[in-house]
Amino acid sequence: MKRSDIISKIMLVLIFLVLAFISTYPAFIGHFFKLTMDGQIHLIRFESIADAIRNKELPPIVNFMGFGNVGEVFNGMYPWLSGLVFIIPRVLLSSPMHALFIGFYLLNILTILNTYLLVRKLSNNYYIRLIGVILYQLNTYHLTLMYSRNALGEALAYTFLPLVMLGCYLIWNNKKSGILYLALGMGMIINSHMISSVLVFLLIIIAEIYRIFTRRLSLKEVGYLVSAGILSIPIIIFTVINITNIALKNRIATTWRGLNSIDMWESLKAMLQNNITDRGVIFNIGIICFVLLSILLVTSIVSKANGNWKKYILGAGIIYILTLNIIPLPASLPQTPIGIIQFTGRLLSIVMILLTVGCVLFLKENSNRVNAKSSFIFLFMMMSLLAVGSVRTYHNTVNDNPIRYYIDNNNYIEEISKPKDGAMDYALIRKNKQAITDGITPKFNVDKVSYDSITLRIEERTNKIPFFLYKGIPYEVKLNGKNVKIDTGGVLNIKAKRGDMIQISSEATWWNYMTFIISTVTILVVGIGIVFFEVRKKNKVSYKKRIRNIED
Repeated sequence: MKRSDIISKIMLVLIFLVLAFISTYPAFIGHFFKLTMDGQIHLIRFESIADAIRNKELPPIVNFMGFGNVGEVFNGMYPWLSGLVFIIPRVLLSSPMHALFIGFYLLNILTILNTYLLVRKLSNNYYIRLIGVILYQLNTYHLTLMYSRNALGEALAYTFLPLVMLGCYLIWNNKKSGILYLALGMGMIINSHMISSVLVFLLIIIAEIYRIFTRRLSLKEVGYLVSAGILSIPIIIFTVINITNIALKNRIATTWRGLNSIDMWESLKAMLQNNITDRGVIFNIGIICFVLLSILLVTSIVSKANGNWKKYILGAGIIYILTLNIIPLPASLPQTPIGIIQFTGRLLSIVMILLTVGCVLFLKENSNRVNAKSSFIFLFMMMSLLAVGSVRTYHNTVNDNPIRYYIDNNNYIEEISKPKDGAMDYALIRKNKQAITDGITPKFNVDKVSYDSITLRIEERTNKIPFFLYKGIPYEVKLNGKNVKIDTGGVLNIKAKRGDMIQISSEATWWNYMTFIISTVTILVVGIGIVFFEVRKKNKVSYKKRIRNIED
């Protein structure tokens, strides 16, 4: 390997490390972290999972810690495999804030790496590749996901979206290696956030319909897509089996439905103010990405020259317009299956991946007109300053919303445990869709709680405890140390008097362990397969270059 190549690779690694630091540190200035409702929900479930792993166990499907201590099933209904980037540091470190910082840093490193894997297949130009990475990593919506919304499930899905796009791009170009990327990317998105996986799946369907109408779809392509789907099954089996087991055996509440659009003028104002506040009406991609999208969109419409980049920019532009409130939506639409999107701002992840691909391909095709190096330096400096400024401003603004938690090492567990946010998200419900705990108000205190059990001290005589008992989940209930028979599918029915102690516990089942092993092993095997393929391909290219040099 030439010295120049070694220096180039070292510089690339340093840029990745610095970019991840710029993307992470501003949210921890002052050694505290500003948390929202979504953040509290994610961190308390990650904490319970970390506790279980410390004890060399998988967590039970039911959550005893947090969520009002009513026995919610976030561990079963909300995917957490990809969340191991946050969980493993917490397992290894006693300081929760250091673990959280490392978790975000790893998340950003992973996003940068996945984006680079995508753009390196689109262009051979060093600086054009880095421009793509900067756009996808430092745009305002990505920062909003991580730091103002704390939507860690969506942020993790955002991390793996480039792999899906890379897999599709390779398959569309008859490259069999696309199967691995698409399977891993789609599998990990499902292992991160179900709504995001639905949106990405719809994106692929729309892309394939487009290819049918343009007569580009082939049987080989269909075969590759089906193969990727089959390969993704063992990757997602742990997540899907848990969700299916609960959903089929219980009548549970589903997440709220809606279709709240972005207000065009409020969003533009937020861009100009560099604002990342977690209000759905102002979600945006940032002023630089917005200007870039606008310029490329106009260029794609007025330019007569054909370019592979056009369809990606047109797609990004159309989807961006659909997120805005300039198009009136039917009043009944939010209550249809489309309402699971909840707010149109979620589509900005799709906008950014299409903009990234379109911009890289545009620069590739116009490399003789655009100075890629100068463009990279400008974007890196400007987007870094805007990113640091927006996150720091949001971070330092206190009490801007009633639902805010300011966590540090001293209050971490207390702050993420005490609220009741999310207590009814997957509640057992009656036919009228009301939670079965409504109207049950016995007095008791939580005496002790851990990842696999809770102990309640009864304050007055009762025969019902507002604790969900789901069918398909193993429970053990003890009254004053003695086992009690229970019925699942409702609340805990038990006769107890003042001073009695009730202990409820659960554990992961054998099939939890089996599917967990299948999923994690498959993820590792596919990941290693991608590395092996890339190394082998690189060696082949190097070998061909050496042969040509010898012949010359």
